[in-house]
Amino acid sequence: MTKIRELREKYLPYEEKTVRKLCLSTTVIFIWLLIWMLLFKFAREDILIRNYTNITQLTLHERIMWDLIPFNYRGEPYWVMLQIITTILNGIVFAPFGVLFNFIFKKRNILRDVVLCFGISLAFEVTQLLTILGNMATEDLITNTFSYFVGLAIFYLIFNRLSVKANVIFFTAVHLLLFVLVVISVVTTIGAADVIWAILTRTL
Repeated sequence: MTKIRELREKYLPYEEKTVRKLCLSTTVIFIWLLIWMLLFKFAREDILIRNYTNITQLTLHERIMWDLIPFNYRGEPYWVMLQIITTILNGIVFAPFGVLFNFIFKKRNILRDVVLCFGISLAFEVTQLLTILGNMATEDLITNTFSYFVGLAIFYLIFNRLSVKANVIFFTAVHLLLFVLVVISVVTTIGAADVIWAILTRTL
């Protein structure tokens, strides 16, 4: 029993460090995938062009005021339902930060993590506003930040109960899956680079 305890004390710090490194790299990859999804619209040229066309019909003031009031859904019932589904998906897509942040930082601090999650969400919204690669929406800031708590609940219900070794195995498997998505995202983004560049330079 003493031998097992000695081995655990010897190798556990290295395993925890491995989890931290895996989660840090997962966070970087995940942010890139968010850029691909939220800004580049999965590199779908038809969606990028349609979105750009709709937004450029509004002035900057109109674009800001249009989504200043959160959850202000408008339009035909089908369009309203689509906006609600989009809001829900936005509320889910940031949930992994609630798991990752609790592994990356040695000391857990919910306030720090919420502010960080809000900052990342704000960066996406401001970028969408300035680049016209998407719609800025205040409800996204709310749902994206709230989704941190969804991830936090998942962390405590699942990951916090797993052994360090199990977490290493899990995040290693996640890396393999994300690698496939990264390859797809890079290839498709390169394919749509001319449209993305035209939007950024307002030459579309």
